[in-house]
Amino acid sequence: ATKKVSFNHGEPKVHLFDPDNGHGISYASRIEDNCIVIDDDDDESDSDGNHPQQQVPLTEELTVLSTVHGRQRRELRDITKHDLRTVMKYGTKSKGNFVNGDQRWKFEFGNTVYITDNTCKKEITCYKKAIDIQPAQITEQMWSNHHKAVRILKNDPQLCTTHSVIIIDQSGSMNKCDVNGFRSRSDAAFGTLALDYIAEQLYQQGDGFFVDAVTIIEMNCTGSLFVHKEPMDWILFNKVLHRQRTATPRSHGNYVNSIEYAENVINDDLQCFSNFDLDDIGAYMLVLLSDGSPSDQKPGDQMRRRDAICRLSQRLKSKLTVYGMGIGAMGSDFEQLKYLVDAATEHGAEGQFNHAGLSPAELSTTFHTMATTMTTTRTELLSNKTKRTKTEKRYTMRKSYNDVDLVPLRRETKNVSRWRYDNRTQPPWKKVEFLNSDARGFEVAQDPFGKGAERLAYMFYEIKKKQIGSGYEKVGKSMVAKNSIYNEDERSKEKFHTDFCRSQQKAWELALQFNRAVAKAPLLKPAKDEVSLPPPIEFLQCNVYDYEDHWGAKCGLLVEKFLHGRFTKFSSNNGYVLKDDGSATIVLEVGEVKLTDFLQAFSHWVYVSSSNKMLVCDLQGILDSEGIRPTFRLTDPAICSKERRYGKTDIGLQGIRNWCRTHRCSPICRALSLPPMGNCKEATH
Repeated sequence: ATKKVSFNHGEPKVHLFDPDNGHGISYASRIEDNCIVIDDDDDESDSDGNHPQQQVPLTEELTVLSTVHGRQRRELRDITKHDLRTVMKYGTKSKGNFVNGDQRWKFEFGNTVYITDNTCKKEITCYKKAIDIQPAQITEQMWSNHHKAVRILKNDPQLCTTHSVIIIDQSGSMNKCDVNGFRSRSDAAFGTLALDYIAEQLYQQGDGFFVDAVTIIEMNCTGSLFVHKEPMDWILFNKVLHRQRTATPRSHGNYVNSIEYAENVINDDLQCFSNFDLDDIGAYMLVLLSDGSPSDQKPGDQMRRRDAICRLSQRLKSKLTVYGMGIGAMGSDFEQLKYLVDAATEHGAEGQFNHAGLSPAELSTTFHTMATTMTTTRTELLSNKTKRTKTEKRYTMRKSYNDVDLVPLRRETKNVSRWRYDNRTQPPWKKVEFLNSDARGFEVAQDPFGKGAERLAYMFYEIKKKQIGSGYEKVGKSMVAKNSIYNEDERSKEKFHTDFCRSQQKAWELALQFNRAVAKAPLLKPAKDEVSLPPPIEFLQCNVYDYEDHWGAKCGLLVEKFLHGRFTKFSSNNGYVLKDDGSATIVLEVGEVKLTDFLQAFSHWVYVSSSNKMLVCDLQGILDSEGIRPTFRLTDPAICSKERRYGKTDIGLQGIRNWCRTHRCSPICRALSLPPMGNCKEATH
C-alpha cells in the first residue's frame, strides 16, 4: 500500500508563506500589543509555574545578519531574507545542536527551516523540508511478477509492450532548491517520475500483469545509465525513490551523449524485431527532462542531437513519442528541447513539449499525461482490433440448432466432392470419399446457428437418393459448415479454407505430442488408489465440400463434426481465460488439479516446445465425459506465430503478449517441467 501524494494547481510556482500557516498563529505564540509573544518551553518557569514571555517584534523589525554561507544557501534554495523573518515571526522555535560550544536555534514554519546562532540573529543556514513519499510495501506476488518480467525482458524481449527511455538532467543547476515541496529540482524530477509516471501507470493497470520496460539515463558531462530496461513495477518505484535521495547533480548538461545513448538502447531493442512488421513492434517513449539549454555547444553538436532524434523517428514513426519537459523559472532557455520535439514530429513520430516551470503541480500533470498516454497505447497494443475493409454478410441467426426439420435448407448435388487438407503432402489438398458411401450431395441450413469473430456456423448434412420415389434424404450424422462472416470472392474463400484447415491440423498435431508428453510425466500419473487419468486434448479434423451452384460457379464449404454437449470458450487470443472455479478435478501424483488447467498448460507447452515462436490459444469446444475418460474435443483454434502464418486470427506478438499477461502456471505446468514465462528458451524436453 503506497501513500499516494498528489499536487494541485492552487500551489504557487514559488513558495509564498501563509501568515496563518493554514490554521492560525502557531500554538507557541500569540499577538499582544502588535508583537508576537512566543511561549518558550525551554525557559525556566517562574515561582507560580508559569513560563516567562518573550516579546518578538514584527516582521520588518526582525534582524537577520547574513553570512556568506547562509546567503549562498538562500540563493540556491530561493529563500529571501523576508522569508526568514516570516519563519522567525510565525514559526516554532526549538533548540538545535551545539557547535563549538555554542547553542543553535531552529525555527520552522511551513516547509522552511531556519538555523540561527545563539542570539537568534545571525543566519547559519536554511532549507526547505521535502514531502515524504513512502516506498511501496513489496509482497511476494510483486516479487514473483518482477522476476517473471525480468526473465521475459532478458529472454524474449519481443513480448515487451512499451519501453520508456527517460533522460533526466543531472547537471549542477538541478541542485537548486526552488520547487515547492522538494529539496531540489533533481529531487522533484525523480519524485514526480516515481509518483505520477510509474505509480500512476501501476494504479491504472490494476492487478493485471504486463511487461513494460523503463530505462533511465542521467545527463551531465556524459550520459550514464541509472536503470537499464527494468520492469515497470513497484520494485522500480522504490528504486527511483531511493535515487531521489541519493542523486548528486554536478557539472554540465551535455545533451549529445545522452541522446545518442538513448538511441543505442532503442536500436538494441529493435534488433529483435528485424523480421517483423512495424505493427508488431512495441511502443517507445523518449523523455528529455532538463532545466535549460545544453552545455555542449561545439560545432556540429546541434546537428548530432537532431540527427539522432530524426533517425529514431524515421524508423519508428508513430510508435515513438518524444516528450520534452522543461523545469525552471519563466524565461529559461528551452529552445533546444522544442527544436528536438519539432524534429521528431517532422519525421513521423509523435511529439510534445511542456514547460512545467517550478510548479510541482505542472510537473505532476505532465508526467500524469505521459502515464495516461502509455496506458492507452498499451491497451491498444493488447487489444484485438483489426481494420476491416470488407462488409459483413446479411444473415438471420437461428435461436437454436434443434428442430432441424423446420429449418430452411439449401440443397447442392452438382459436382459435389469432399477434400481434406494435409500440409505433409504436395499438393496439400487431397480428394477423399464422402463420410457416407451412398451420399450424393449435401443440404445446409440457410441461417446460421452460431457466430464467432471470423466465422458463421450452419447445420450441414450429407444426402442420398431416396430408395423409394424421387428426391433426396439425409444420411449419417449432422455436421457443422463454417463460412466467413464477410462477403468475399471465391479466391478469398479458398484462402479462408486453407488457413482454417492448416491451423486446425497443426493444433491437432501439437495436441497429439502434448498428450504423449502428459502420459510420460511421472507426476501426472494417477495418485495411489485413484483411477482417473488426465484428459486427452483432440482437435476436430475438417474438410471442404466443393460444388457448383446453379449459375455454374465453383464454390466450397468448410465442414467438420458436430460437437454435442456444452460448448465452452476456454481461452481467446486477446488474453481471456475462463475462470471456472467449479471445474471438475482429478487427483494425480502432483496433487489435485482442475481438468481445464490441462488446456492452459497445453498453450504453455506449445510455446516452450516451439522455442517461443508460436502459441495455440482461442481454445473452445466441449469436455466429452461419455467415454472411459473425459476428453477435450476442440475446434477453431487460433495459432499466434511471430511470422503470422496462420490466417486472420493469427495476431502475432499481440496474441502472445496477451497470453503472457494472463497466464498463471498450474501444477501441470510444473509437472511438465515447463519453465516460468520468460525463461522458455532455456528449457529442454
